[in-house]
Amino acid sequence: QEIAYYKKYLQAGFMSMDPTNGHIKAWVGGVNHKFFKYDHVRQGRRQPGSSFKPIVYAAAMDNGFTPCTEMVDAPVTFYNEETNTYWTPKNSDGKFTGERMTLRKAMAQSINSVAAQVMKKLGPERVVEYAKRLGINSPLDAVPALCLGASDVSVFELVSAYSTFVSGGTWTKPYYI
Repeated sequence: QEIAYYKKYLQAGFMSMDPTNGHIKAWVGGVNHKFFKYDHVRQGRRQPGSSFKPIVYAAAMDNGFTPCTEMVDAPVTFYNEETNTYWTPKNSDGKFTGERMTLRKAMAQSINSVAAQVMKKLGPERVVEYAKRLGINSPLDAVPALCLGASDVSVFELVSAYSTFVSGGTWTKPYYI
């Protein structure tokens, strides 16, 4: 009965920081710490989904790609030798347009096939390495599905990583008093 009652509450975390100096301006870890002693900013980890794609594209920019690099919105298949399986990610609508588009446009439209092509060219290990440089310390699986945000990260880590884009490429460690 009590668990059913608490499941009715919307749980969320929020963090805001100044990307130039790391000052955390706002931190909302949950509804009410007195009753819910779980911090959704630092403790909570969820799959970031498409919000991880900018990290993939940032790694690409540091490895010879440009925002104007063109790729085709077409299926890309990954083969896993260990399990002898194939994986072909789909776009959110399940369709491929065959359109040539810049990485800038692909990221703006959150095109999975292009993010997957970038991942295939870079390799998952390089994307994991780059995510670590951006302050993501959660364990990240070096697998192709990482390009679609398959590994869990915290709000704290994602805000920290995104601050790097705003501050011109310099990662700043978040801190509070």
